[in-house]
Amino acid sequence: MSRKRTVYSAEFKSKLVLEVLKNEKTLQEIASANNITPKNLQNWKKIFLDNAEIAMEPSKAVKDYKEDLLAAQEQNEMLTKIVGKMTVEKEWLEKKLKSLDSSDRKQLIEPKLNTLPLTQQCALLGLNRSNLYYKKRENKKKEEIKTQINHIFKDIPIYGAAKVHQQLLEGGFKVSLNTVASYRQQMGLKAVLAVKQVNTTIPIKEHKKYTL
Repeated sequence: MSRKRTVYSAEFKSKLVLEVLKNEKTLQEIASANNITPKNLQNWKKIFLDNAEIAMEPSKAVKDYKEDLLAAQEQNEMLTKIVGKMTVEKEWLEKKLKSLDSSDRKQLIEPKLNTLPLTQQCALLGLNRSNLYYKKRENKKKEEIKTQINHIFKDIPIYGAAKVHQQLLEGGFKVSLNTVASYRQQMGLKAVLAVKQVNTTIPIKEHKKYTL
C-alpha cells in the first residue's frame, strides 16, 4: 500500500523558513522538531528567497504577470487562427480527395516516406491499408472473348450482338448473349448498316404528284 503524501500549507512553510533565517537553531534541529526532512527546508528556503522580490515590490510582479498573461493571450489567439485555417484547408482537401477514384488515391501513397507512416497516409486518404497489397486478377477468358469480338467486328461490322454471339459459340467460346452485348457496349462497338435505310416520309421533288 502506497504511503499518502503529506501536503504542507504555505503558512507552515513560510513560518519554518523564517525560523531558519533567524539562525537561532540549526537546520537539522528545526527539521527534527517539525518531523520533516532538512532537504524540504532547503527547497522551501530557496523558493522563498527567489521570490523575495515580489514581497518587496509587488506592483512590479503584478505588472510582469499582466504582461506575460497578455503575451500568452496574443500567442493563443494567433495559434487559434492558424489551427482554424489549417482545419478549413484539411476539410477542403479531404472533400477533394474523397471525390477521387480509389485507384487514383492509391497512387498518392508514398511507402518510403519515413515522416508519415503508411497507416496514417491511408487514414488521411480514406483508404483501407489492405487495398495496398491487393493485385487485380486478370480475367484471361474475358480478354480472349473481347479480342475475338473485335476480330469479328473488323471482318463483319454489320453483325449485331446475336450474330456475334453465334459466331463465338461456333468458335468454341461458351458465353451468353447478354455477356456479348455487355462486352460490345464496353468496347463501344455498334453494328454498321450495309445499306442506308430509305426514309419514305420525305417526298422526292422529281416524282409527279397525283391529286383527285
